[in-house]
Amino acid sequence: MTGGRLFRPLAHLIGVIRKLAWVVILVAALAQYSLGSNPPLTVPRGCTGSVSLGTFRITARRSPDAPPLPLKSVSALPAGALLVWDPLHLSARVSGNGEVAALLIPQGRGAVIALEPHKAAVRAEWTLPQNAGVVALIVGPHGLSMSKVKSLMARNEDLLTQLADYAEQTSEVETLVQELADAEESGGGTDAALKGFSSQFGVSMPKLDTKANSDQQASVLLRAVLPSASNYDPLAPTSSQMQQSVGLAASVAGLFFGNGVTLAAGGTALFSNLKAVMFPGTEFRSAFAQANEGNALALCTKNSAAKSRTRIAYLWAYRVPGLKPPVVAIAGPFHLPIGSKSPLKLKVGEGSDLKELARAHDWRLIPVAGGAPIDPGITIAPPDSLELDLSKSKAQAGEYRLVAGWDWDPISLGTVWLHPYGDFSHVHLAAGASDKLLEGSGSVLVKLTGADFEFVEKVEWKKATDASAKPAELHFALPRGKRAGEQGTMEVDIDTAAHGTYRLVLAQSDGKPHEVPVTVLPPNPKVSNLPVRVNVDEAQQRIHLAGTGLDEIQTITTPAGAISGKGTKQEWTGEIQLKPGAQAGQHFPLTLQVKGLEEPLTLPDAIAVVGPRPQIAALRKSAPGNLGVDLHEDELPAGITLGLVLRVKNLHGRPQVELGCQADGLRHALKLSPDEPAGGSALSFAGPGELYLSFDPGAVGYPGCTISAAVVADPEGRSELVKLGRVVRIPRLDQFTLTSEPTGQASYAGILKGSDLDLVEKAGWDTQHGLAVDAIPTPVPGEPAKQTLRISLPWPAPAPHAPLYVWLRGEAEGRKTAVSY
Repeated sequence: MTGGRLFRPLAHLIGVIRKLAWVVILVAALAQYSLGSNPPLTVPRGCTGSVSLGTFRITARRSPDAPPLPLKSVSALPAGALLVWDPLHLSARVSGNGEVAALLIPQGRGAVIALEPHKAAVRAEWTLPQNAGVVALIVGPHGLSMSKVKSLMARNEDLLTQLADYAEQTSEVETLVQELADAEESGGGTDAALKGFSSQFGVSMPKLDTKANSDQQASVLLRAVLPSASNYDPLAPTSSQMQQSVGLAASVAGLFFGNGVTLAAGGTALFSNLKAVMFPGTEFRSAFAQANEGNALALCTKNSAAKSRTRIAYLWAYRVPGLKPPVVAIAGPFHLPIGSKSPLKLKVGEGSDLKELARAHDWRLIPVAGGAPIDPGITIAPPDSLELDLSKSKAQAGEYRLVAGWDWDPISLGTVWLHPYGDFSHVHLAAGASDKLLEGSGSVLVKLTGADFEFVEKVEWKKATDASAKPAELHFALPRGKRAGEQGTMEVDIDTAAHGTYRLVLAQSDGKPHEVPVTVLPPNPKVSNLPVRVNVDEAQQRIHLAGTGLDEIQTITTPAGAISGKGTKQEWTGEIQLKPGAQAGQHFPLTLQVKGLEEPLTLPDAIAVVGPRPQIAALRKSAPGNLGVDLHEDELPAGITLGLVLRVKNLHGRPQVELGCQADGLRHALKLSPDEPAGGSALSFAGPGELYLSFDPGAVGYPGCTISAAVVADPEGRSELVKLGRVVRIPRLDQFTLTSEPTGQASYAGILKGSDLDLVEKAGWDTQHGLAVDAIPTPVPGEPAKQTLRISLPWPAPAPHAPLYVWLRGEAEGRKTAVSY
């Protein structure tokens, strides 16, 4: 079979082999995962699952004065560039006669060019005659024969294609082994590998039965990837041996170096052609490179003896991508926090692929103001972002240019600004914001200040006194938006459903919580009896406020004068010392300092200065003279309409008179207006500064009630209370008859006629001597309102027609009556 016929199914074969290699790798990972008892193995640096020929630096220079770059990092290698072989350590496999030769496929697939061999143990350079498409190195541990190479290369077109494909396979396997070795070293799992396989190759992975053994699961995976492989037996010795490999990286290395399913299947024709055409008597073995320290490479190959009389040569190849740097730039101004990872969105030019940016090297953030560059820890995050890792950076805040190297040329992506995370230890509500947080105010937008908030990602709200309560996430807004530069304020929507102490929990992009204490206050005090009137002629006077929440008031001030007092929930009482010079008609505010409020509440026009209050200067009483019993000066007989004249200072307009009891005994308070009679009571003007009042004391209070009166004028207010008298019941005596019926040795019976005679306890002829009344009143037939009462009196009387004295119940002295014998 010729090389041309071999190439036609090669692309399909390589794809199948690559997928099969992934399946075996994943099966090995699943087997290791299902056993569970074996911890992940640490993969040593060097060759994984193979042996090393030694460590080398394989670099390239664009020109003799250009810095050397690792060959595998170079994207384009122009004609005239230098390829450098720099051995660091050779294994015992390579003798002192060992040689290394370079093969070059020009960019665009020209003829294969063989470059002169050099001693493998010393540093060597080759000047590339054309732009490189593929660079291959052949290492002969015991030397190489390069006769007839140029003429044979020109006659063998298949060799060109096979070498190019082999280089591509080698690069892919090298990358896969390196990534798996890194993952095993870090203890990574298999989930990411399954997802990565599905994404990279477009294969829908079946759901595996975790209760089945690993072989059955492997068979399911294989049939999903290769439906035609129904006869593949995953339990065959080769497969079983692969599943028990010490690690995934070693498994892939084993595949590459010649197990039953191997990428080397695509390279068989290549090795046969090399042996037959270029290097007779030589057994070719594949090699790949694994990264070592200091940009060194370890050339790795399988560990098996060569056939007798056969020299071994090792082939390693690298396809030079020939890429130009992608057209990318930072999408707009970016502000990033120092101390964590951050995404950085890019604008990707048409025809460019962000994945190609992975070939950039020497990423740096260069301070615009000058200073040492810093490592930004770049990770490519397709389709349009980078991730910068500044979690361990000690960079200073400021403006930086993000640059990288592309081969030997610099590329610049734009400018970023670095900031430290905001110090939230001094965050607080902005001035006046706490005064908005009043219970029942709904959702209130308040402002925070005291730090740079540009990196805030989340705000939560929780009650300070309930540790078990689930925090509620709150809406917040920054003046210019997230990561848009230093922002010393932010606004948060707070629910004021219930008063109490709370915590705002702020989290920046580093995820660390920061608590800010916040108090939702009870509703502000409300005063319902404004304006409060004060009189101009009284320096010290009482003041009274009514409303709700008045116990939250700490102090009250007013320009009207000095004020003091204290309150309960619904009342506040105190005194005001009106300032000198205040005039009627002036209005003054009240300023309330309330618990929890930063700013005081101001009640405009809450104090009204009015003229002097009415003042009852004197009163005169008149009573009917037919009661039959004398009244004391302070007594007001119930059941009888009395007349009073009140002399009032500062009387004007239409005043009112209020009547009531000073203490107990109130029956019904009266409020009378001039010329508006009410229930037998009336008020009228009796002349300038005088009011005439007529009323029944018994309609106001029960006996014992001390009736007081006040004159009320609008707006001047109420006068001081003036005592009118005490309500009493007084008997009415219409007639007295002294009989000749003796009631004792020196007393005779008498008969009283009148009403309310049950009040009479004793009877006599003066205020000090009286005889007790034993009888009870008897109704007079035909006169329901009248009564008679039998009494005893001493005899003789002190004088003819002497007046009768009676004692009312509970009194110590007798009262003179209008009746006599």
